Amino acid sequence: MTGKDKAKKLVVAIVSTSTGVGRAVLRGITAAAGKFGWTLETIDPDLTGNDFLLFANMLGKADGVIVRLKEICQAIRPYLRADTPMIGIDIRTFPDSGLWATLIPDNAKIGAVAAEELLSKGLKCYALVPTRPKRYWGEERDRGFRERICAVGGDVRIYEPHEAWRASAENEALSNWLATLPRPFGLFARNDVLARFALSACKSAGIGVPDEAMIVGADNDEGLCLFCSPSLTSVQIDHEGAGRRAAEALQGYFGSKTKPPRMVTMRFGPCGVARRASTNVDAPEGDQRLSAGLGFIASHSDNPFIGVGDVAAAMGLGRRQAERLFRAEGTSIRRKLEETRLAHVKSLLATTSLPLRSIAAECGFYSVIYLFGLFRKRFGISPGAWRRTHGDPQPS
Repeated sequence: MTGKDKAKKLVVAIVSTSTGVGRAVLRGITAAAGKFGWTLETIDPDLTGNDFLLFANMLGKADGVIVRLKEICQAIRPYLRADTPMIGIDIRTFPDSGLWATLIPDNAKIGAVAAEELLSKGLKCYALVPTRPKRYWGEERDRGFRERICAVGGDVRIYEPHEAWRASAENEALSNWLATLPRPFGLFARNDVLARFALSACKSAGIGVPDEAMIVGADNDEGLCLFCSPSLTSVQIDHEGAGRRAAEALQGYFGSKTKPPRMVTMRFGPCGVARRASTNVDAPEGDQRLSAGLGFIASHSDNPFIGVGDVAAAMGLGRRQAERLFRAEGTSIRRKLEETRLAHVKSLLATTSLPLRSIAAECGFYSVIYLFGLFRKRFGISPGAWRRTHGDPQPS
């Protein structure tokens, strides 16, 4: 091992990848890790649970840790050195957390952005759909939504869920409640999971979306928002930026001669609204199908076995019909898959020192030779030459 290798910081990121939010956070961390020249190891608690004994040696050697769940902070503490800095994302401070810094979303602002989106539609009333058990982030989003609507004299109705949440009983109760609202109404669900549930309840009540009800969720988890009909509008939250900023905070810790005070709290907020058919009365069915196909490609582009038939199936169409929609946009399914994968290749070439073989595997190319040839054909330059021109210089 060279002196340069020894100088590399070992950082462990413990982030669930089962949701689009977690994957976005990890993308931000990975991009920054490449820029800083770290050795980045990742642990997915969805696969391992909270038993980290298997990773005890790695955690004991870690120079820093980035973690996204409160429970994980407590579970990994016994395996870390006393002076190992730990950065939290989406974690509020709590006693003996071991966190040196944390990033939390500006939940009230997220709710306010959702309110602005629905206010622009000039609706008769506005609905909130909370959950049980209560969560501080959800209550903050609800408050931001409610305060913005009330500030302009809007009528806000709030659904009261049962203390014990049971999906079938809650669907019936919510459907009955929604049927009493004056139409058209706007509905804000504090996250995309709940927005999908509200959409189902609207269908059960015979309420047309978006003609009689417009629905806005939050987090813009494309796996949830795109694979339903109509597709769901959602507040976009800068989770990728949060991952990047967490890594930057850790790098700042590494570079500081005098360690900054513990428990620095930073906020990240909404970065726009992903508008889809649940708030667009003019969206034709073809646009909804195309959105579903594009979302499927974005979520599965790293799988080399995904092909035209899989995209068409996600759109609920046959191959010929699906291809016709893509061709109307001046492309094809196969080309869009390649473009999405190549965009990811460029990102990794520019921000990491990963070898091309590893990049090919991560971006859905089962052959590094095929990737090399395709890259040269599309861009007129080899991947290595492109990296030398566009890549960030790696720290020595």
